[in-house]
Amino acid sequence: MSIASRACRLEVRMDPSSCTHPLWMVCRVTGEVDIATAHALREHLLTALDQPGHRILLDLSAVTFMDASGLDVLVFVKRMAVRRGGALRLLAPPAAICRLLTASGLLGHFAMSHELEAPEQTELILPAT
Repeated sequence: MSIASRACRLEVRMDPSSCTHPLWMVCRVTGEVDIATAHALREHLLTALDQPGHRILLDLSAVTFMDASGLDVLVFVKRMAVRRGGALRLLAPPAAICRLLTASGLLGHFAMSHELEAPEQTELILPAT
């Protein structure tokens, strides 16, 4: 299942049949997450939370831009996942997103993984200096 928003500025793909991660719903985000696309991303991730397990592995490796609207989506979806007994884990966020998380004081609030093969491994990804 996928969505496209604002002339393909954002694309989200859910992979519910991932045999590598039967406990995680893998959501791959491509493009820009900003005020124009954040609502679509939020709705898509809330749909993913409705799936059994309520655990989202959010692949941000192809996100080219994120502003405060995107951070709001991450915080909101994480809060909703926790309320439902689930989790939100960020996968391979680019350095620019890590800098945004650091500047906002949110970096330590999200579990992160570098690789798709090891979603249970929590790693702190620090932005390049």
